Amino acid sequence: MSMLNIEPSNLSLSLTLGLTLGLSGCQILPEQPHLPESQALSARVNALYQQESNPQPKQIAATDTSNIDLVSAISAQNDIHPDLSGYHPIVTGANAFAARSILTDMATRNIDAQYYIWHNDQAGQLLLKDLWDAAERGVIVRLLLDDFNNSAKFDQHLLRFASHPNIAVRIINPLMHRKFQTLNFVTGLPRINRRMHNKSMTFDKQITIIGGRNIGNEYLSNDQSSQFADLDVLLIGKVVADIDNSFASYWSSPLSFDIETLAKFDDDVTPDFLSALDKLGLDEDNNEGSSLTVYKAAIKDSTIDSDLINKRVPFRWTDMQFLSDDVGKLSKTVPTDTNLVHQLRTLLGSPTKKLTIISSYFVPTKDGVDTLVKLAKSGVDIKILTNSFDATDVTAVHSGYSQWRPNLLRSGVKIYELKSTAAEEERENKLWRARSQSSTSLHAKTFAVDDYQVFIGSYNVDPRSANINTEMGVIINDEELASQLHGALSDDLLNQAYEVKLLESGALQWHTMEDGKKVIYDSEPRVDMSDHIWLTIMSWLPIDWLL
Repeated sequence: MSMLNIEPSNLSLSLTLGLTLGLSGCQILPEQPHLPESQALSARVNALYQQESNPQPKQIAATDTSNIDLVSAISAQNDIHPDLSGYHPIVTGANAFAARSILTDMATRNIDAQYYIWHNDQAGQLLLKDLWDAAERGVIVRLLLDDFNNSAKFDQHLLRFASHPNIAVRIINPLMHRKFQTLNFVTGLPRINRRMHNKSMTFDKQITIIGGRNIGNEYLSNDQSSQFADLDVLLIGKVVADIDNSFASYWSSPLSFDIETLAKFDDDVTPDFLSALDKLGLDEDNNEGSSLTVYKAAIKDSTIDSDLINKRVPFRWTDMQFLSDDVGKLSKTVPTDTNLVHQLRTLLGSPTKKLTIISSYFVPTKDGVDTLVKLAKSGVDIKILTNSFDATDVTAVHSGYSQWRPNLLRSGVKIYELKSTAAEEERENKLWRARSQSSTSLHAKTFAVDDYQVFIGSYNVDPRSANINTEMGVIINDEELASQLHGALSDDLLNQAYEVKLLESGALQWHTMEDGKKVIYDSEPRVDMSDHIWLTIMSWLPIDWLL
């Protein structure tokens, strides 16, 4: 069974691949991917830690947070747990933004960030500005981005950002045609179908954030029209070194190109970074945008800086395993048995009691369904939460999932589908809380196996994550976290989700709660006749491997 998430843009890429594969040709990328300046920057990072391989914590009074240093804040805790790692879930988008912003402000040595998507919106510009300010203090910043969601306009912004002597930006597996990107689908396939889906941000090699979130308003719960319900985890301890090594392998790969080798400044573009931050000004009424106010409030309300220095962050210390695809997966130069999905199978084995999957895009394929059915019939309690039709942002992915519901339900698997209105009422349990928004889409990628193993990362239950894109994540061995995840999928979820049930006739029903009353739908909610026809046609097409 493969484990899923594709972003909507990846689907468009995949379908284009299927239609234009015969036109694929060779692209010529720059011969030298790494410029001397960025290589020197990485050498400076290495020199920092060679000189300070055993940094001594500064003695800081318990009430003094005016001079916070991450090494001082964390190394003492690491010393107490030398063979373990500490984790703390980041559930709300506000906390996810605040943690990244505040940790950037706390860093004193270097920051390494690796993302599939970094939008040029308010969230993206605010965090870029934080990184710029860190560089101004002497912090070395390295930003590695996948290229599929970039644009010619964003290239100009990244060039400005990379102009700082303490900042380097690299683009992995880049598109050759920067201004006319549609040409890449004719000349660059199938190479550009493989994308880096990894998501991490590491500060001073001491603390890191990984999970499902990209950088953008919708991922950080600040988009007023749509919101992704997601999950990140804050990590310290032994596992951070493994994440740092993974970043280094992607950063130094010949597939990662300095932005300056791919794009040049347009004649009419200002090279000044700060003056080009056009999303951080005043609105038409000369008022600060409400979303900016929300971001600033998130930082103001967060106490992560003082909590770290005073050891109040409730890290749970346990054994963890970091998993990551080899960067060679992007160029098909490594054996398939090195893929993250194979690592998962080796470390997790086969569930014997419980399996709970929370996946934004659930495309189990026939082989995966057969495995789940076999497990369920052997007595394993299996529960799945994914997006309903009106919550998903990729219709074709729903077709790759919906056709398998009867088989799964018949074997005893429980299926819940998140409603797009799930966040209109604040929901709260031990695992997460989501604030009010007008529309919700599940974006989390996590699952729990039996009594103590939990995976959190970028990996979705789909063929794309298993076989095409690169992914990363951690297995956390903790009975309490596993219990929370298993318990999150229950009747208490029906205010925010449908439970899909199979009748003896073979028909499906969707059970939910509305206005405090139980409601049963005999047809799939918010799916009209044209939607049904489209889903049926898509389910006939042999495209599961692309989803």
